[in-house]
Amino acid sequence: MKSFIRITETPATALDVYRMLPEGTRAEVLFNTLYMSPSPKFEHQKLVSKLFNQLYNHVEKTNNGIVICSPFDVYLEEQMSAVQPDILFISHQNMNILKEDGYAHGTPDLIIEVVSGKDTRDRTLKKKLYEKAGLKEYFIVETKSCMAELFVLSQKKYRKSYSRKGLFRSRLLGLEFRF
Repeated sequence: MKSFIRITETPATALDVYRMLPEGTRAEVLFNTLYMSPSPKFEHQKLVSKLFNQLYNHVEKTNNGIVICSPFDVYLEEQMSAVQPDILFISHQNMNILKEDGYAHGTPDLIIEVVSGKDTRDRTLKKKLYEKAGLKEYFIVETKSCMAELFVLSQKKYRKSYSRKGLFRSRLLGLEFRF
């Protein structure tokens, strides 16, 4: 069954169009350009689950914030963007980004994007977006190889902290584990 969107006002930006999409639509806006994606494949979701479980258990134990799994909207409105990261962490000090509409409006503390192959959107556009938005730690994890790359914000620029197969290491969370 198809669902239809009735447009009563002409949207001015891609972010306006994004807000009109039905809940659950796999889409993101990066720098005022709308991107749509099919649902993730099994291997992607399996890896996201592994990572999420480790992070969730650690954050529950340390009680230093919350971990959220996709789909969940994060609005970075200064950059005319809305993303649905695979996994994100918001510290207690940063909880004010969670708003009454049920979404995050502002920059989380940590984001993990799980990619298949050479997903240039995550490696270039999102990296640039997250850097500009001030995201402290940005992880890119490759599905097949389990290669994890960590980018840490230093003086408003990302520097690659490490690139290791099957290793997650976050100074922000004080956590290291193999996957």
